[in-house]
Amino acid sequence: MLLSEVNRQVQERLQDYFDHAEPALDFIEQAVFDDPAFIEDWEPRARLLSDFLKSQQNLVWLYYAEADSGNMLGVNLDPKGRYVVSRITTENDLVPRGYEVQADDTIVEVSIAPESPGRYDARQRPWFQKAVRYSEDGETVWTSPYQFLESETFGITAARAVTSPSGDTIGVLAADIELGRIGTFLDSFPVAEGGGVFLLLEDGELVVPNAIRSVAELNEIHRAFRDSDINLSAVRSGETLELEFSDSGIDYIGLFQEIVLPGEIRYFGAVVVPENAYLRTVQRNALLAFITGLVILLLAILLAIRQARKVTRPLSLLGDELEQIGNLRFRDTGLEIRSDIREIALISTALGKMKISLRAFSRYVPRDLVRQLLAQNEEARPGGSLKEVTAVFTDLAGFTAYSESLAPDQAFAELSTFLEVVANAQERHHGITSSFTGDGTLALFNAPDTLEDHGTEACLAAMEILEELEALNQERRSRGCFPFEARIGINTAEVLLGNLGTRDRFAYTAIGDGVNLASRLEGLGKVYVTPIIVGGDCVAQVGTAIEWRKIDRIAVVGRDQATDLYQPLGRSGEVSAALLQARDAYENALNTYFAGDFESALSLMKEAEWPGGPDGPTQRMIERIQSFIDHPNTVPSPWDGIIHAQVK
Repeated sequence: MLLSEVNRQVQERLQDYFDHAEPALDFIEQAVFDDPAFIEDWEPRARLLSDFLKSQQNLVWLYYAEADSGNMLGVNLDPKGRYVVSRITTENDLVPRGYEVQADDTIVEVSIAPESPGRYDARQRPWFQKAVRYSEDGETVWTSPYQFLESETFGITAARAVTSPSGDTIGVLAADIELGRIGTFLDSFPVAEGGGVFLLLEDGELVVPNAIRSVAELNEIHRAFRDSDINLSAVRSGETLELEFSDSGIDYIGLFQEIVLPGEIRYFGAVVVPENAYLRTVQRNALLAFITGLVILLLAILLAIRQARKVTRPLSLLGDELEQIGNLRFRDTGLEIRSDIREIALISTALGKMKISLRAFSRYVPRDLVRQLLAQNEEARPGGSLKEVTAVFTDLAGFTAYSESLAPDQAFAELSTFLEVVANAQERHHGITSSFTGDGTLALFNAPDTLEDHGTEACLAAMEILEELEALNQERRSRGCFPFEARIGINTAEVLLGNLGTRDRFAYTAIGDGVNLASRLEGLGKVYVTPIIVGGDCVAQVGTAIEWRKIDRIAVVGRDQATDLYQPLGRSGEVSAALLQARDAYENALNTYFAGDFESALSLMKEAEWPGGPDGPTQRMIERIQSFIDHPNTVPSPWDGIIHAQVK
């Protein structure tokens, strides 16, 4: 009776420890594999793992390691009480780097123990290799209790291999369970005076050897029965092994019974008491009554804790999900919250439907705008204010004619591919796509949030669009598909920015002469046969961060004021010397043209060879200068170098 009560209490406590491992591995798998590029884009996963570990009392490590590279991402509760993210990559020769997730969700690099960690290859660790051996079964494997690396903590690792559809191991998920509290619990367990309670492995060794160092008598008792003829491997499930031994003139009785826990390891509970205490019926009955009451109390506490966790954990997950949805941040994978409580299950179902609705709604408006309103606790209303922005108009050249040969669904699919490249590049450079105008877009930089170098970001986004389209077109040409060619107009100006429309429905946009000019510049791309044309005000704002070529000086339709037209050549320091030399030759010819020396300008322009073949602006200027020479009466008088555009 004594052993049964003790064994039940120990098994309940251990089972509570082990029960946390499987859900933790499920959570890691969901957090890691919501994005295949999690090692590169690791910070969101680090925040998720850190928040999850904070909710666990018995877990000290959560981590995932790749099978092919050894890359590893994990979070642990270190001896200083910090939740430290460990990131190990081949880029750093598998040397761990530590980071701490701050209260405001920022991540800062910190030192980790030991202060100068060496190279750590998870693939060489027993838990990793064991999980790989059982990868075909897809089951969770458990290590024997051991002392954690670079630590005095004892514990057990639960690991599970993740495999590809073909059966190859992708990586291993793992969670570390700390057993120190079990040792403390056993030390304080009330048995007869001079006795003790132990948790053993099959060979008789203590599961938590460092937990009873403060109790010298228990160490001596363990040594005594360890030296006796004990064979725990012969104990069958449900049987009790009784062992008598003596130490320092005291006769003891040890009762041993298997404790069933997950994994291949066999664990045994041992109660050792002096023989005289064991044989005295009254004392034994009193002891058993005490233990029975203690067991009932502990079971009641454990049941209360379990019931509380059934409520608090789903509610905590629901609260976190609601906060993310409130900020219009949607996880790529659904959060499945299971609960036996009907009300929580209904809330979870309703939350999933709301998330689907809001995710669809968020695709119709710029998310950054809505997040700003949420942060300011404001409701959107019509109105605006003056603000300097960089407006970018983008158009897909030749698509209207091409779409006539396509079915409607094909035309939409083709156009969506192009628009996704454009919008994603602009979003990466902190711009918002204000509107989709047929086969083009209007993007705004420095709206709604302030962006100091908005002109630079807009131009870099435009050049990035061309690079991605060229890579995409190589594959499209191989299939005989229409190549995507973009025309982009960029201008920086102070405009009226805000919500335009009615009280019930409006759009966030910018209006003003500066926006119209950006649209005209996009249209001039057809005239000069060049994909990007930037206005002079934007060039002045960007400065020398980008190498420019001045193309022309023109007054667009609807404006008398002249605008200098520029073409971005690339980031400063990244443009070839040949291209810069060709740029200088072109601008020298252009300045001669502005001065009214058309004969010399024509000669210089013909000599300005552009790398890579025929150049649109060069050909356009040659045609115009030749026309002025052939028809002098068409030259504007007085000549100031300004041409008035005839078409939009």
